[in-house]
Amino acid sequence: MTATHRALVRRAPDLRGRTLVDVARVPTPALADGDLLVAPVIAGVCGTDWQILRGDRSDPAATPGHEGVARVIAGDGAFAAGDLVTVNPTHPTDPGFLLGHNVPGFWSERTLVPASAVAAGLVLPVAPSLPDPAPVGALAEPLASAMYGLEIALSIARPRSLVVWGDGIVGRLAAELWTRELRDLRVLQVSRSSADDPGLPARLRGLPGPVAAVLVTPRSVTADALTQVDRHVDTELLVDVHGGVDAGLVPLRFGPVDVAAVRAANCGGEPHLPVRVSFTRPDAAPIQLYGHRGVAARHLRAALDLLITDPAGFAPVLTHVVDLDGAARLINDVLSAGARVHDGRRVLKAAIRIDGSTP
Repeated sequence: MTATHRALVRRAPDLRGRTLVDVARVPTPALADGDLLVAPVIAGVCGTDWQILRGDRSDPAATPGHEGVARVIAGDGAFAAGDLVTVNPTHPTDPGFLLGHNVPGFWSERTLVPASAVAAGLVLPVAPSLPDPAPVGALAEPLASAMYGLEIALSIARPRSLVVWGDGIVGRLAAELWTRELRDLRVLQVSRSSADDPGLPARLRGLPGPVAAVLVTPRSVTADALTQVDRHVDTELLVDVHGGVDAGLVPLRFGPVDVAAVRAANCGGEPHLPVRVSFTRPDAAPIQLYGHRGVAARHLRAALDLLITDPAGFAPVLTHVVDLDGAARLINDVLSAGARVHDGRRVLKAAIRIDGSTP
């Protein structure tokens, strides 16, 4: 008989393009040489997952989920059965592997990691001191992403002020990381509601420079956030286009820029010297634009080390911890209501506990 396991599976899109999910039994994939089969024990639900489920992105994976920690079941000889690992979801050179986007992800009792991803070093051991299964394991990838952005910024300048545009999970993690690294940093958090505050331009102009801005926004509003920061900050400005951005030229002070191309120049920690683009602005100090897709192994390892040494420092962003069935209810409630609220609380970060020991 063919082995099966349980997974969260997307339904066909409804009339509004949303794909609700069901817990269903699916065939457990057979392994080819070099493949690895893992059993996720904790998985995250992130902003990109919500975009996929709402139909804002065309990623085809039937089972999403690119964040989390898993136990090795079988496969590549570099890992033993029972090893605790995480998987870097972004392959720096092979666009055919993007975990939870174009291949089945971690919202499942079994996940296949193909040989190409294993050979590329995308499977990383997790220290056994991380409790199993620890919900903070769902934070490793977003925390690593925030670390990557900070690393690029510090290679350019040492900012005195930080603008975090977006109050989701990565925005909150970025604010925490930056203030740990730069103790005298002045921080301005811009939420969806405060972005239209008529007093915001004055607050932006009043920030001491150099000013760094981390834009952790849905792609539909990233260009607007960038133009506002560019318009109202006259000091030296470093902008991390952390969230997605629509293709096309964005009009800035010095002229139109293909911001999506700038963001895509750094992928998975490569190149070693991060790419950033500097522009001279009329009547203002220069602006340094950069961004990135994915993270490197070093970022994931650093994030895991920080979560192991200080889990309580980051656990407050985890608002919901659910099992597979609870995850289906949470996801479908949020999609049906059109609001990120479940059980009377805003869903900031949800972690899915998965017991894949007996699929």
